[in-house]
Amino acid sequence: MSSRNTVSMLLAGSLLAACSSAESVITEFAQQRWDAMISGNVTQAYEYYTDAFKATTPLDVFKHKANGVGLWSKAQVKQVQCEASGKRCQVDVDVTVSMKMRGLSKPVDTNDVVHETWVKDGWFSDWRYVKQ
Repeated sequence: MSSRNTVSMLLAGSLLAACSSAESVITEFAQQRWDAMISGNVTQAYEYYTDAFKATTPLDVFKHKANGVGLWSKAQVKQVQCEASGKRCQVDVDVTVSMKMRGLSKPVDTNDVVHETWVKDGWFSDWRYVKQ
């Protein structure tokens, strides 16, 4: 095997490792963001949003607009798929909402899959959630 082929294989292996590593990191970050939202810690959840979002939505506005806090009861990251560029990933999260219904003694749970986008801006930057 030539040194050129060896280098190519090492680079391909590094890219695959980086993708699987990115998926692992994003799974953790997405779960942490959802756990913070469910617990009502919107300040912690806000840290996972992009700088562009933070520039247009200050924390106090975000706190006021945080929809679903108190209704979400569970969230579980189900799947992360990253683009070949390694800078953008799609995340599927199974979210459970507990709704109190008139005439029922217990809340009714309903589930839905939420599709999220996470991006990495620059080689050493952190992964950030893109609010859509």
